Amino acid sequence: MGLMVYLNGEFVERERATVSAFDRGFLYGDGLFETVRAVGGVPFMLAEHLARMAGSADALGIAMPDTGAVAAAIGRLIELNALTDAYVRITLSRGEHTGALAPDEPPEPTLLIEARKLHPYPAEMYERGANVVVAESVRHSGSAVSRHKTTSYVACILARREAKERGADEAILLDRDGHVAEGATSNVFCVRDGRLLTPPLDLNILPGVTRATVIKLAGEVGIEVEEARFDAAALASADEVFLTNSLMGVMPVGSVGGEQLGPTPGAVTAALMRDYEELVRKSV
Repeated sequence: MGLMVYLNGEFVERERATVSAFDRGFLYGDGLFETVRAVGGVPFMLAEHLARMAGSADALGIAMPDTGAVAAAIGRLIELNALTDAYVRITLSRGEHTGALAPDEPPEPTLLIEARKLHPYPAEMYERGANVVVAESVRHSGSAVSRHKTTSYVACILARREAKERGADEAILLDRDGHVAEGATSNVFCVRDGRLLTPPLDLNILPGVTRATVIKLAGEVGIEVEEARFDAAALASADEVFLTNSLMGVMPVGSVGGEQLGPTPGAVTAALMRDYEELVRKSV
């Protein structure tokens, strides 16, 4: 038996899992997704990821299945696929298109959950640090959907493609006023004089689960954290820079726009990397 997925209440083989050609997620990118890292068969911060998805579903008017049932399905799927360290993706679309762009009655949502072996970021990347560039495209801070993790992901894909073409690992997006917003697939932090800075949520950025966890960990060890606006020049001249997301955890940045930063990882970044991974291990 091949890998199994969970689709609309059933566990089916991946090769047999099909979604309607008229699903709104396919036609319009009208959906949401979450990616979760599982360690030792246990999804890390799953409740927080499901709460974020439920909040976004409510804001966008998409019917959210019971989060307890979703969590149970994820646990069973990890067991069926005999996984320990796993990549879990939860995809929720509004469902099949009924003919109206803005349907009067919400259609039955489509829920797909995938769980497969996790292929972690290379260890040497954590040692040298990620190389980042500032993307030519900007983040529209007035968008109604920027703070939600939607399946309308083309802007992020284009930013990552730009980063790859420029020999970098990640693209940093600015808002229209030139403030650092977030990475294409990550939240951004920098360290100046021992103080941790990160863009505020009112820039309409994704409220990252790992971002919130790192802010909490920093506070617990006495590192001052400020959610503040700063520009690309401030990022490039920072003492340390790092990125966060659920799969990479805490990733140090080695260069910004081709200019090397100081020793990588810096002292603050290294401490938060250790504290975060210890928290992950304790969750098992």
